[in-house]
Amino acid sequence: MTNTMNISDQPIAHWRASDSTPQYLHNHLQNVASISKVFSRKIRLEIAGELIGLLHDLGKYSKEFRDYINSALGLLNPDADDYVDSRSLKGKVDHSSAGAQYIWQFAAAKGPLEQQIGQVLALCIASHHSGLIDCLDPDGEDTFGKRMQKAQEKTHLDEVTQVADECVLTRANELMNSPGLTKNVRELIQRIAQHEPQRAPLQQQIGLAVRFLFSCLIDADRIDTADFEEKRSREYRPNSAYVGWEVLSQRLERHLSSMEPRRSIDVLRRNISQECLDAASRESGIYTLTVPTGGGKTLASLRFAIEHAVTSRGDSACLAQAVRG
Repeated sequence: MTNTMNISDQPIAHWRASDSTPQYLHNHLQNVASISKVFSRKIRLEIAGELIGLLHDLGKYSKEFRDYINSALGLLNPDADDYVDSRSLKGKVDHSSAGAQYIWQFAAAKGPLEQQIGQVLALCIASHHSGLIDCLDPDGEDTFGKRMQKAQEKTHLDEVTQVADECVLTRANELMNSPGLTKNVRELIQRIAQHEPQRAPLQQQIGLAVRFLFSCLIDADRIDTADFEEKRSREYRPNSAYVGWEVLSQRLERHLSSMEPRRSIDVLRRNISQECLDAASRESGIYTLTVPTGGGKTLASLRFAIEHAVTSRGDSACLAQAVRG
């Protein structure tokens, strides 16, 4: 028996229940690749970022996953031959290994640096639903190698490479063969070795770069999914079109100037805030602000952060404050 419901021939990545609209897999992969490319440009690994975005859900092209998602969405008749118990399979259909294996098989036949790059990219893809996996377990077993050798009946690598959208694999192959992929990673390692020799071991710094690349994929995947599921999210998201620091500084200064001191504590707060503003012209680094409760730390530190971003031409500011219950 075959299904009797209307199912698109195109593989589905997600389904918006509010208006019964599918997000087709090739659209999701291309969207995530585009977003991840922008994010990873921060450390000049945009080729790598685009590549892992394109291949992160390659396994969703498999018939096993398509049967699973179509059954879960009610798009398959329960009496159909392809219908499966989606509840029992939730989280058990492997769709992350195929893309990782695809990159790893390509890189394994190359030189040592290409193999290391391939391992990093495969690691990001294989881990995108679990957090970065360990390459070695506590007993020294090669868990990464074991994952890359996972059986075809589980990962469906050969199957998905036969049925995946041509636009996805063509672009992925272009990126894997791009000389810029290796060049960018080599230059990143050189920059780390040149500028961070005293701060931490080279391997640790490279590990942080891998985590950053991984976070680019995770954020891109979640952003595209959220924007699809809630259409207004895309409208409200600035997508790097942020208000400039100068404008934010002017707004904050107007607000602060409207706060006339009425008590002695207000004078102290204003003095603390002014000291923070004066300190904003210092070189970038790590500074501390120790002020008792009620001293106006929130606005004073924000004033420092915004003005420092103006003078140093920074593109982000992160504020963290300890809160005691």
